[in-house]
Amino acid sequence: MIVAIFGVLLLVNRQTGGFFEGFFMFVFPIPMVAFSARYGWKDSLPVFVCTVLIAFLFGTFTAIFYAISMSFIGMVYGSCIKAEKDMNRTLLLVLFLSAAAELICSVALASLSGIDINADIMAMQEGMNQMFAQAGVSVAEGIFSYDYLRRIYIISMGVLGAAEGLIVYYLSLAILRKLRYPIRKPQPLTSYYPSRISGYIALALVGVYIITMTKPFENEIAQNVLQSAGICGVIYLVFFGYIALLMVCRVYLRLPRVLGMILSLFLTLSITYIPILMGYFYISGNLHEAIEARLSNMPQNMSK
Repeated sequence: MIVAIFGVLLLVNRQTGGFFEGFFMFVFPIPMVAFSARYGWKDSLPVFVCTVLIAFLFGTFTAIFYAISMSFIGMVYGSCIKAEKDMNRTLLLVLFLSAAAELICSVALASLSGIDINADIMAMQEGMNQMFAQAGVSVAEGIFSYDYLRRIYIISMGVLGAAEGLIVYYLSLAILRKLRYPIRKPQPLTSYYPSRISGYIALALVGVYIITMTKPFENEIAQNVLQSAGICGVIYLVFFGYIALLMVCRVYLRLPRVLGMILSLFLTLSITYIPILMGYFYISGNLHEAIEARLSNMPQNMSK
């Protein structure tokens, strides 16, 4: 039944010329989430294989990859619910897988689907220059350079993928609760502490991203794959860097919650290297322990 539902969605998407593809991206994982949340990942593997086969039968090129990746994310998500894993860890896993899937499809596999990213970025650059020239606005040299626009494009794809994962997470959670699935209540995200090794890996991926930006590889596929992996590392550290900034504003600066959120968001969006460094020290350094120790010494009404 799950495979049949999945096949109907693919068939409707194909018959409408991909008109509903953007909407179906949020629906594709839900059948697998419901199945794997009930039966676990071992029984879900044959169903996932069948969804892969039916995707090749009824999907277009881009829909095939999106359908397979979203089905896999749904299987992982539902399996974590079945195993009663921590919901914060599950959320981060869904965000990471969604960002990686979006980067692979829109950047690494773009050339295979007939999309020329370089031509699109150059057209965007030319359009921006013409728009500012017609408006009589002088723009600093290099602000709309090809490398800058390409970097913004890749980062935006990673953020878009993470946002899609967030929608899938909460949409699936709402549907499962309506179906009376037993789901653990999530703890505050600030209480989650990832593995130190993940911080080292993410920092190494940031280094890979910097290398690919300063000295691009001649092989376009290798360049896109490594750059996509590097963006995943950047997003991972920036995410935890934002949490670290929130905690610093709350514990050390004693700022009101709303003001701390605004300041943390401003620093995250305006100066990227600050949340990257904060995220690394929060994960692999001693910043998390220092914040926890400071919280334990604060009065109870202030630490809430």
